[in-house]
Amino acid sequence: MIQRADDAAIERLEIQVGRLLQAGVLLATACLGGGLILWCIAGATHAVNLVLTTGLIVLMVTPLARVVASLVAYVRLRDWFFVATTVMVFAVLVAAWLVKS
Repeated sequence: MIQRADDAAIERLEIQVGRLLQAGVLLATACLGGGLILWCIAGATHAVNLVLTTGLIVLMVTPLARVVASLVAYVRLRDWFFVATTVMVFAVLVAAWLVKS
């Protein structure tokens, strides 16, 4: 019985993470597409650059948001192995981001 509850919780997690990734990609696509259309119409203005930059930032932050959402879910499930693994993945992502800047 407990195993089925865990399977259901994991399935809900996968659905929620999938929706988060989909929302991030769709928002980034909307910003980048809108910025491209504005750039074709108005040229390289400050507002156009801001829209394009926002799209790129959303696209880069989406995987990080996925890791944070997974971390919260694994803590709620009390699955400590995956909590530790997710924390390590988060640390690697942040370190790579800091090294690159």
